[in-house]
Amino acid sequence: MTETGLAVIEASPLAWQDRARAIAASPAVVRARPAIFAALALVVVMLLWLALRAPDWRPLYGEMSDGDKSAVMTALAAGNYAARINPDSGSVEVGAGDVAAARILLAGQGLPKSAKALDPVGDMPLGLSRAVEAARLKNAASVELAASIEAIDGVRHATVHIATPEPSVFVRDKAPASASVFVTLAPGRVLGEAQVRAIVWLVSSSISGLAADKVSVVDQSGALLSAGTSVGEAAQLGYQVKVEGMVRERLWKLLTPLIGTGRFTAEVAADVDYSENQASSERYAPGGVLRSEAATRAIDTSPLPARGIPGALSNTAPAAAQLTATPPAAAPVPAPAPQVTNESTNRAWEIGRDVTVTRGLAPRLRRLSVAVVIDKAALAKATPADIAGLVRIVRGTVGYDQARGDIVEVQLRGFAVPTPEPLQPWYEKPAVKDYAPLAALALPLLVGGVIAALRFRRRAVPALADPIDGGELMPVGEAVPGIDYSEKLGTTRGLVTADADRATAVARQMLAA
Repeated sequence: MTETGLAVIEASPLAWQDRARAIAASPAVVRARPAIFAALALVVVMLLWLALRAPDWRPLYGEMSDGDKSAVMTALAAGNYAARINPDSGSVEVGAGDVAAARILLAGQGLPKSAKALDPVGDMPLGLSRAVEAARLKNAASVELAASIEAIDGVRHATVHIATPEPSVFVRDKAPASASVFVTLAPGRVLGEAQVRAIVWLVSSSISGLAADKVSVVDQSGALLSAGTSVGEAAQLGYQVKVEGMVRERLWKLLTPLIGTGRFTAEVAADVDYSENQASSERYAPGGVLRSEAATRAIDTSPLPARGIPGALSNTAPAAAQLTATPPAAAPVPAPAPQVTNESTNRAWEIGRDVTVTRGLAPRLRRLSVAVVIDKAALAKATPADIAGLVRIVRGTVGYDQARGDIVEVQLRGFAVPTPEPLQPWYEKPAVKDYAPLAALALPLLVGGVIAALRFRRRAVPALADPIDGGELMPVGEAVPGIDYSEKLGTTRGLVTADADRATAVARQMLAA
C-alpha cells in the first residue's frame, strides 16, 4: 500500500507535465500562440515603463523661504523620503503618495517656520515701547491681509505694505493713510476687474482711516491693476460698451442678409458725456407792479417862538412923535403864522422772478462714429446709386445725426484671402512626443515576439500529407523531386478503398493541423 502511494505521488508530477504538454500541443493553443506572445510582450513593456518612469511629484507647500527649503530637504532625507526641488517653480516636491506623511513628519519638527501663524500679541514681551508695538501690529496686519489675498484664485503670493502717518493734534497736519499690494500671479492667470476691486475694498476696510482710492495693486510685471477700478468708472465703461454693441448688432442684422456673412466688417465708437450739469437763472420784469403804499402827513399851526436877543429893544428910547395933517394910513394886516408840514410815503413794488434748475444725471451721446468696410467682390455689380442707397440705409440704422456731428464712413475694399494654418507634423504632436520612448521600446519586442511565435508554430506543427513509401507522412510544402502526382493520387485512392479507417484518421490529423 505504501509503495503504491509513493508510486502515485512520484508519478503525479510527470502526469501534470504530460497534461501541460498536451494542452500546449493542442490546436487551439497552437493557433493562439502569436497572440499570447504579443500579449506577454506588451505586459513586459508596460512593467518596464512603470518601473522606469518618473514618479508623480507633488509640492508640499506653496511658498517657503530658502532656509525653510534647506531644513525641509534635510528632514525629508533623514526620514527616507524621495524629494526634489522643482527647477521651474523652486518648490519642494515629493511623491504623490507621500505628501500627507511628509507633512506630518515636518509638522512634528515645526517645519516650515514661514508657514506658522503669527501671533503678535503672544510674542510681544512686556515693556515694549508704543512705537515698537505699533510697528509689530502693523506688520501682523500686513501678514494677515497677504494671507487673505493669497486665498484668491490665481494669486500665488501677495505682499501688503501699509503706510500710516504719525498722529498729530493739528488738523492741517493730518495725512491720510495709504497701502500698496504686490501680487505674484500664477503662470497664465490674470486678475479680473471684480477681483482687483475686491482686493482694494478688503485692504481699505481692514485698516482704520484708509480710503479705497489710496490703495494700489501691482502685479509681478509692474502693471498697475487698481487704475480705473471705481464703481462709477466701471458703470460708465459698461454703458459705452452697451451702446457700441447695440449699434454693431443693428449693422450686423442689416448687412448680413444683403451682403452675406464674412463679407463686411464694422466698428463703432461712441463718445458719451457723463458730466452732471446744474443750472439756475433769475429773471426780473422790467416794470414792477405796486403791491402796497403807506403815507403819513403832519401839520403844526402853533405860533413861532420869539427870536433874537431878549432885552435889546427895551433899552432903546422911542422915536419922537410927528404931527401931520393927513391921517396915517391903515396899518397892514399881519400875515398868518407859518404852518409846519411833515409828510412820509412808503411804497412796496412787486418784482417778477423766474428760477430754473436743470440737472443732467443720465449720460448723453455726444457723437457717434461708425466705420463699415465691405468686400469689393460682394458688390461687384452694384451701381453708384446702389452704393449711395446702402450708405443711406446704414446711416438710418445707426441713428445718424448731422447736427450732433456723427461720422458714418462706408468704403469698398478687397478682403484678403485667409491663408490656412500649416499643419503640425505628426511627429511633433504632444501625444507622439510623450509616447515615443514607450513605442520605441515596445515595437522591437512586439515584432520579435510575433516572429518567434510564427517560427515556433512552423517548426512544432508540420502539416501532414499523403502516405508515401510504406505509409510515411510527408510535410506539406516540402517538394519531393521525381514524384508524379497522378501516380500518388491513384495510390491514395487505392489506400482509401482498401483501408477506410486509416484514411479517415489521416484526414482528421490534416484537419486538426
